[in-house]
Amino acid sequence: MAETMKKYIKDIFKFILFLALGLFFVWLSVKDLDSSQRSMIWTNISNVFYDQRWIFLLFCMLIGVLSVWFRAFRSILMLNPLGYQVSKMNSYHAIMICYLGNLAFPRLGEVLRCTILQTHEKVPFQKSLGTVVAERIIDVLICGIMFIIALFLEYDKLSAIFTESNSWERMMDFFKGKGKYIVIAIALALLVIIYLLRNKIKDIPLVKKIKSVIWGFWEGLISVKNVQNPIAFALHSIGIWVCYYLMFYICSFAFPEFSALGTQALLASLTCVVIGTFGFIVAQGGLGAYPLLVSLVLALYGLTPEYGLAIGWVIWTTENAMYLILGLLSLVIVSLKKRKS
Repeated sequence: MAETMKKYIKDIFKFILFLALGLFFVWLSVKDLDSSQRSMIWTNISNVFYDQRWIFLLFCMLIGVLSVWFRAFRSILMLNPLGYQVSKMNSYHAIMICYLGNLAFPRLGEVLRCTILQTHEKVPFQKSLGTVVAERIIDVLICGIMFIIALFLEYDKLSAIFTESNSWERMMDFFKGKGKYIVIAIALALLVIIYLLRNKIKDIPLVKKIKSVIWGFWEGLISVKNVQNPIAFALHSIGIWVCYYLMFYICSFAFPEFSALGTQALLASLTCVVIGTFGFIVAQGGLGAYPLLVSLVLALYGLTPEYGLAIGWVIWTTENAMYLILGLLSLVIVSLKKRKS
């Protein structure tokens, strides 16, 4: 009973922490704007519903559904080598409910997804969870590749984020002087301490946890080699991120100033997708963080903060509205389905 209470308290604390982070990013994005700029954000958002520009948001949702189907097919490919033939519809519903759960609570979606596959497809929870971990690793790698591509294509703009920062300049000045020798000395001292205390350090719970995460990362990565159709797996994985890119780019047509960038809008969309992904990592559902990061990127392309924030909030709301509506629909459908014993 005490352990259960501790778990509930820990979960509630995590929920409050992630929600507080999201609200902090909301405040951070508007704290330096005056009242006229803040009202302009709402004006830019409401303008989307003029001249039938909201149609582009519907196209964005349709592409979002396509990305879920890609993910559902990829999940089936991951489970086939384990001896489980999962239906396409149950795989789709499990992933859509996963998105819905993650909107409510961190990592709740992964638990719901594996539970649904266990209940309706007789896939053991731990085995499906292992494939989920492997899929996440693949997504991280693809996102990393996209970041490298964006950095290669838009190096001047992305580097401006650092070079225009006073803190970055101060750090560089530090390393130009004696600072680099101080850092080297500290690093060598740490290596010596770690070597001398290596037997005690490996028993520290935090170190064990880090080793477990690294080992799980490696096991998940090498599990991909068992996929029977690696080409289809690769195409579905790429398709997911192409859909994410198209969702953002198509939404840009709802904002005339953004679409007026022409070919620059193509590159800006890529950069926003890559940088914006970090918003979903640091805040619950990307609340506040995603629009803020999008606005910072779009500022590099000459768009005002209030215009960039409007774009970020509209795209964030569109995507989450899709996951909320279709996730609830999938939840209802799954709950009405006959369960396998």
